[in-house]
Amino acid sequence: MTITLSSGYVAKMVIEIDRIFAENSNRTHGFGNIILTTFEPFTKNPAISKVFREIGLADEVGSGMRNTYKFTKLYSGGVPQFIEGDTFKTVIPLNETATLKAGPKSRDQVSDQVENDTIAMKILEFCKTARTKKEISEYIGYKNLTYMTRTYLKPLLESKKLKYTIPEKPKSRLQKYITKQ
Repeated sequence: MTITLSSGYVAKMVIEIDRIFAENSNRTHGFGNIILTTFEPFTKNPAISKVFREIGLADEVGSGMRNTYKFTKLYSGGVPQFIEGDTFKTVIPLNETATLKAGPKSRDQVSDQVENDTIAMKILEFCKTARTKKEISEYIGYKNLTYMTRTYLKPLLESKKLKYTIPEKPKSRLQKYITKQ
């Protein structure tokens, strides 16, 4: 979908339960449905288009339409519609499978929270003696220090259950963590 800026028409995208609908102003070269097999891409500004393709910031002319057909069939099993007129309309059908929520179920979220709380309690118990980030990570079995810090240490520090041994230099290589009494 290419936007024509010479019109005051406001582009819009609407997501409905059974389709995604996009519409924007257009400098038309025909009217009606555009069919992939007979489609001939038209570059509105060939010189600029070529520059952007050469430096890798734009795809081949017409590839967006081919990709939309390809991925719509893969994800929803439908066929998208491209309708050319004074406005350019794209309609992408959706089915129930394509609109399912991704992510864990609520039961999994509760299990994750209980596990996080258990690990946090282990950290607090372990840090009754000042410990380094590496010691804590090894104790709870995490190799990724960044993830462990973001998931466990930072929330414990923010809730003031854990404190720095060198509070004025939180990123010091000598920093240790201790449970607040």
